[in-house]
Amino acid sequence: MEVGFLTVMLTVLSMVLLAVPAFILEKCKVLPESATKAFSAFLLFACQPFLTFMSFQRTEYQPSVLTNMLITAGLALAAHFVMVGLVLLLFAKKGADDRVRVVRFASVFGNCGFFGLPFLQSLFDTGEMLIYAAVFVAIYNLLSWTVGIWLITGDKKFIKIKKAFLNPPFLALCVSLPLFIILKQPLSSIGEAGTFLNDFFVKLTDSFNLLAEMTTPVSLSIVGIRLAQMKPKQLFGNGWVYCSSALKLLVFPLVAFAILMLFPSVNVEVKYCVFFSCAMPTATQTLLFAEHYGGDPYTASPAVLLNTCLSILTIPLMSLLLGFLG
Repeated sequence: MEVGFLTVMLTVLSMVLLAVPAFILEKCKVLPESATKAFSAFLLFACQPFLTFMSFQRTEYQPSVLTNMLITAGLALAAHFVMVGLVLLLFAKKGADDRVRVVRFASVFGNCGFFGLPFLQSLFDTGEMLIYAAVFVAIYNLLSWTVGIWLITGDKKFIKIKKAFLNPPFLALCVSLPLFIILKQPLSSIGEAGTFLNDFFVKLTDSFNLLAEMTTPVSLSIVGIRLAQMKPKQLFGNGWVYCSSALKLLVFPLVAFAILMLFPSVNVEVKYCVFFSCAMPTATQTLLFAEHYGGDPYTASPAVLLNTCLSILTIPLMSLLLGFLG
């Protein structure tokens, strides 16, 4: 499985360009003030759950896939915990600063769902890869609502165990995985071709897939709107934002790369999934948590936007290491 530098760059660029229409519409004052809130709700409760579900509808079940899912979960946990330890060490004496607490979160938790899953689908378009990516997203959600909240608040009392499991992507995984194991085939393969039963499931999955494929344009539209609302000084004038960008876009994928090098026999699709998922830009959840839990939103918002812009260069740059992963 070979992926070229230019292919990766074009894939990232083609996705980021989807932010341009929303950027222009916001600058022209066409969109209502509540547009980002509506887009965010639709993205979280409709698009991403169906994207997770459809990730399991692109291949047939094999025991090796389940094994690789467990390996993906283990590697995702390892990469996140190493990165958490690193940021705690780097900012050990500045944990009381609101800006630093945002940087800690922004440096660890990336946009592996709204950006990562569509990116992997566009770059590889293999069923197994998307299944492993869905597992990575589940681990991300589990950790962001527990360890992530602790990083951004510094107080364990805010940790939300319930929300770590009762969120749309995780619930979608709880439905998709058992169905995948029980049926051992995509829904669209049920029944003989040309029968009513088969036609029903084909049309049903087509509808689900349309919602799943909306994840990328909707998520990037949110980025475009927020970018249009931000002044250049806010985006480029905060030194902490550059710190979070360096840690998230360069250090974290290097941490993942080092961990993956310790396990040469791991399936290559698992390796690529974990590596690229760790290389994704800062999650939009950074801003939501900063606003809700007393972090600095003036650091969180530009961190998300600048990370996304810089990822056009950093993700292809990091992809040059893929040759060493096998």
